[in-house]
Amino acid sequence: MGNNQILMLGWEYPPHNSGGLGVACEGLTQALADGGTEICFTLPYEHPVDIDHMHVLSCYSRFVTLPFGKNSPPFQAYSTQASGTSKINFDPKNVRSMSFSELEYKVNAYANSILDAVRQEHIASDVIHAHDWMTYPAAQYLKKKLHKPFVAHVHSTEFDRVPTGNGNPFITHVEAEGLHNADRVIAVSELTKSVLMDKYGVAEDKIDVVHNGIDVAPKIQTLQFAQDRPVIVFMGRLTMQKGAEYFLQLAKKVLTRIPNALFVVAGHGDQYSMLLLENAKQKLSSSVIFAGFLRDQQKDFLLDRADVFVMPSISEPFGLVALEAVQRETPVIISKTSGVKEVLPGAIVFDFWDTDLMAESIEKLLRDPTYYEQVVDQQLASLGEVSWKKSAEKIKEVYQRILNRRK
Repeated sequence: MGNNQILMLGWEYPPHNSGGLGVACEGLTQALADGGTEICFTLPYEHPVDIDHMHVLSCYSRFVTLPFGKNSPPFQAYSTQASGTSKINFDPKNVRSMSFSELEYKVNAYANSILDAVRQEHIASDVIHAHDWMTYPAAQYLKKKLHKPFVAHVHSTEFDRVPTGNGNPFITHVEAEGLHNADRVIAVSELTKSVLMDKYGVAEDKIDVVHNGIDVAPKIQTLQFAQDRPVIVFMGRLTMQKGAEYFLQLAKKVLTRIPNALFVVAGHGDQYSMLLLENAKQKLSSSVIFAGFLRDQQKDFLLDRADVFVMPSISEPFGLVALEAVQRETPVIISKTSGVKEVLPGAIVFDFWDTDLMAESIEKLLRDPTYYEQVVDQQLASLGEVSWKKSAEKIKEVYQRILNRRK
């Protein structure tokens, strides 16, 4: 595939990102551009940094001036029911007007503002590529108005973010509508593909699995702290999905065996206060540090300093940070419900709830240097098959199949 023009719809991009979605967009767009793809990337805010590999279309000025209230543009959503772990029953005939929350308004306003921006700046495109649910309404709107194919890229679903199944019904509505109206769906893992099929009823032959990639890690000066203590790190949003409470449980168990171990929780989220209180209740405050959200060099410093990285996610569509830890020659322990295990066969994998086995594995890593080096070498060998270039090549194949069918 040559120099196709892609209108890519985003919600965040570094340095203004809250997690892996923005990092994935950065790595993917750079690799696509390196391969000759022309990209116009939309954002709902003014991006502060020049990006030389693609055109960034900020919709901020249009976005903030759209009316909010009774005169705001109507948003149509599917009236489906999503309770417990039930499957989304998608019926395009069941359409209703939903009352606006601020989130709903912003998602809908973004859809309107993108179309306005694309028309004003005369943006040409062959394919509309939308990342995650926040951009699906905009993608469907553009597909209808511009008569271009729409690719839905799924980095996470509401069933991942709220593993109990009692997620936001508005979000599940938007996800279901977008997935069924997309021409193709890209899932970041086989694990995510199974969720799309089981929960949203997306046809198997409509979904392409494209794992996330990773770039060569920059060289840094190791951050020197707690040199006489082994450091075990958790890095992610402090939400139910990420399993931070299990990290505290295994910390307590490891400390009975290795009393000088130091645990670092890096991230923000709605469980922050609860985890702090639980940490104090368990009398772990001298051994568990809450570092807040880290990015760029701060993140690299911590992953480089870590002796072990743990990702006990209840549901993790991919888990890009685990690859970043492996790059820093840090052994990783991940849950079985993590998509990244599909490209990281050298990882140590357990059930997210099995803190006894995780604690035993951490103790073995810290007490047995030979085993430690063996795990590091196995994990580094896995990275030889993972890159953003390979991910971009697979996505270009998806584009080409869509365009060939439309000829």
